[in-house]
Amino acid sequence: MSGTKKKQLILAFKILFSSTLMFLLYRRIPLDELKGVFASLEYIYFLPICLLLFINTILSALKWRLFLLADGVDIPLSTLTMTYLIGSFYNLFLPSNIGGDSYRIYDIAQKSRDSVRSAASVFADRFSGFLALVSLSLISSVLVAREFNNLFFFLAPLLIFLIMLAALIALVKEKPLRILLSLTRLDRFSFLVNLTEKFFRSFQCYGADRKLLSQVMLISFSFQLSVIVIVQLLALSLHASVPFFYFSAFVPLITLMEALPISVFGLGLRDMGYVFFFGWVGMTDVQTRSLALLFLATAVGYSLIGGLIYVVRLLWPESIRPADSCPES
Repeated sequence: MSGTKKKQLILAFKILFSSTLMFLLYRRIPLDELKGVFASLEYIYFLPICLLLFINTILSALKWRLFLLADGVDIPLSTLTMTYLIGSFYNLFLPSNIGGDSYRIYDIAQKSRDSVRSAASVFADRFSGFLALVSLSLISSVLVAREFNNLFFFLAPLLIFLIMLAALIALVKEKPLRILLSLTRLDRFSFLVNLTEKFFRSFQCYGADRKLLSQVMLISFSFQLSVIVIVQLLALSLHASVPFFYFSAFVPLITLMEALPISVFGLGLRDMGYVFFFGWVGMTDVQTRSLALLFLATAVGYSLIGGLIYVVRLLWPESIRPADSCPES
């Protein structure tokens, strides 16, 4: 089977998977009730939502820039912000966040002339965000588990946190990944070994700067808290009043669910998360599904800005100087 045909089959499976989940989740929900919920939206909440979305984009680009600077790549914040927005636009058409991250790696690699450092920065950016996400969920899950007398709400984020901690240790220690390459016989390929070594060097640059790590995690927690507030504001616009700690426990888990590379733009998985988790706290079937659809509409609307920026970039391409070497610590 050719590589192109295999990719087409995988994409077809993801589309089928998302479509099936959406059908199962919405087939029994009266369309008139959904229309009624959206007709009664409180639009006053969308002003702070738009403001938070813009702030989050700047925060994301700033964190990415900090990683790149630590690795000797100097690219303006404005350029990274536009690349981030275009990456969000790509997510509309490609599986989960992989499409957007792939574009970010490609775009910055073109500007920095270094694909490995570009990939390392995107991976570190994404990993730090997920780490903050799971940490917030773990903290809030203690209250939720006590509220429902159900350990699942604590054990699920705890398991994810431990997995991420193990992955972080493997990256820092390097030896576990080298052993994995040896066991899988991938160390026979010199180009792959060279790429791995370059990747490790980038992470050494990050880890050698304690100030960088503090700044990155502060930005990551601020970003994730902002996302949680955005979802709560969306719920309030639907006249659904739920205590904040439920959002801080559930939104991170839903975000991790939709990041799984088995759907298109998280469709189906995201909806399933809202229906399952917020159904526990008294939201009706129509409210949970309306919240999922409203989040989707907000994300799509904001991502379209990236499409406009992409067109502008095609018409007026930027010129960025190549990357320097990683600074010595």
